[in-house]
Amino acid sequence: MTEEPRIGVYVCHCGFNIAGTVDVKKVAEFAKTLPNVVVAKDYVFMCSEPGQDLIKADIKAHNLNRVVVSACSPSLHEITFRTAVSEAGLNKYLLEMANIREHCSWVHHDKEKATEKAKEIVRMAVAKARHLEPLEELEVKAEPSALVLGGGVAGMRAALELANYGFNVYLVEKAPTIGGKAALIGYIDPKTKGPDVVSKMFDRIKDCPRIQVLTNAELIQLSGFAGNYNAKIRINPRYVNEKCTLCGECEEVCPIEVSNEYNFGLNKRKAIFLPFSNAYPPYYAIDYRVCVKCGECEKVCRFGAINLKEEPKTIELKVGSVIIATGYDPYRPFKGEYGYGLHQNIITLFQLERLLDPESPTKGELIIGGKVPKSIAFIQCVGSRNTTPGAKEYCSRMCCTTAINSAIKIKEKYPDTNVYILYKDIMTYGSDETLYEEAGKKLVQFIKFEDKIPKVSITPEGLFIDVFEYTIQENIRIPVDAIVLSIGMLPPRDIEELIAVTRVSCGGEGFVREAHLKLAPVEAPTKGIFLAGCITGPKNILESIRMGSAAAAKAMSLLSKGKITIEPMIAQVNEEKCSGCAICVGVCPYSAISIKKVNGDRIAYVEKALCMGCGTCNAACPSGAMQHLGFKDIQLLAQTRAVFGGEMNV
Repeated sequence: MTEEPRIGVYVCHCGFNIAGTVDVKKVAEFAKTLPNVVVAKDYVFMCSEPGQDLIKADIKAHNLNRVVVSACSPSLHEITFRTAVSEAGLNKYLLEMANIREHCSWVHHDKEKATEKAKEIVRMAVAKARHLEPLEELEVKAEPSALVLGGGVAGMRAALELANYGFNVYLVEKAPTIGGKAALIGYIDPKTKGPDVVSKMFDRIKDCPRIQVLTNAELIQLSGFAGNYNAKIRINPRYVNEKCTLCGECEEVCPIEVSNEYNFGLNKRKAIFLPFSNAYPPYYAIDYRVCVKCGECEKVCRFGAINLKEEPKTIELKVGSVIIATGYDPYRPFKGEYGYGLHQNIITLFQLERLLDPESPTKGELIIGGKVPKSIAFIQCVGSRNTTPGAKEYCSRMCCTTAINSAIKIKEKYPDTNVYILYKDIMTYGSDETLYEEAGKKLVQFIKFEDKIPKVSITPEGLFIDVFEYTIQENIRIPVDAIVLSIGMLPPRDIEELIAVTRVSCGGEGFVREAHLKLAPVEAPTKGIFLAGCITGPKNILESIRMGSAAAAKAMSLLSKGKITIEPMIAQVNEEKCSGCAICVGVCPYSAISIKKVNGDRIAYVEKALCMGCGTCNAACPSGAMQHLGFKDIQLLAQTRAVFGGEMNV
């Protein structure tokens, strides 16, 4: 662009958000004095329709070829203003935002100084705008299919939503069955169990031809870009096929026994096993990690359903988007933490939930240590909120509701059993608050502790809990028959492998990080990858299902047009300057850069669809050959000179 810049500057009041701290009229008057500024105005809400119309009219009336909007964060309204300038006939990348709200009015109280700072921010934006260039977006074809990683409630819901709208879905689950932990425990409300919801989802998935379920499977490689991902899936042998009639004769002859993870260690299972009664796919599986291939199961099977010679296989899929819904792992207390592992009557909340299920080893009876306890105590925040050395900082959100729900059910079935809940804070948010009141009516006793956590003593006379009761400010000792540790949620054990393969980001708490907690809660920073359920942090079953729907909706909006628009603010190579050193290749986190040979010379090459515009290569390039469109060196240098009061006419 060689024509002389003609810049319009628009200063937003944002109600009193900006105008309460910044003298916006003085800022607009100051902007008029800056080089190449043709017009500068202020308005109460620049993002409103009248505000946008003001900008559009000025673009035409003053023949503007650059626009600076001085308002809030670009993450909030940059798209709004880009659309406005585009509708007025201007390339939308000839817009620059000056953030005088989050960067100025919200963090200062002195109006005079805040106004001076706002002027400098606008001065910097104008300096950069003078060097802006028109950019063109790219379009690539999108595959009408999706890969969903994780077969829990969030993943199943996402798969069903996508399939209902006509997209093919590959639902990949590491375990031999889909359903996740909701298939075993948990409640959506006091009367609706997680397993009931999961069972209904199974029925819909069975009848849906667009969903292909791959169990015992995992993603081992992901390449490509939004709309065109290539996924390599490894499927480990199940050794049992669809001929299985669930007769159970194979299980009887199997000599191998291991802890049953589907009952959270409450009993044992065989190496050949059915995870739970209504598992899907509805046939047995052999745990290849513990099976010794003795062949007894194969010999006894009358239906030819077992093949111990089955080998792992790898398949390749082409999909337009990826939804990650691989869930969480329960916190596992270390031996001795509140006496865990030292006494059979000290169990976790997950084990209690399983005990109360009709399909548990006790058929739903509360039998701990061989008998029904006459008194039982829940200790909250085990593994959460820094209560013990191994605990995490965050609240796991679902523990209080689940514990109180279980306490109510115990009191309903065993009214003579004394139930205590030892808590730091009760977090039954939303409509679950009524559970707290109901528990009180059923005489569940709540005991509050603060920083000094309860102490569990295992004596010949039984179990005792010593705690300083904060409300009455006294030390008390509670004799109990059983203790339930309300454990929290952890990121899944294999999250590092998942991050390495999918190139998503890890948040501070160890879960996968969203693109933006409020504005893009189901999107990963990598375009075309979406997040659902507990992979971004603790959630209850209902929240996970809702997040599955939200992730599916985002994926549909991406795939429904059959093509994907790629932002042009990406890396660009100046081939005349590039020395082919390949530093940019090594630092690129998205594998978007490679080296190609042009007339015998090594030159960096950027795959535009893969580049996420992070700028890492730009910063690392020693020759300045790698430039970031929209943030070129000349643009940033002009901005930097402006902040130090340097000459803008460069």
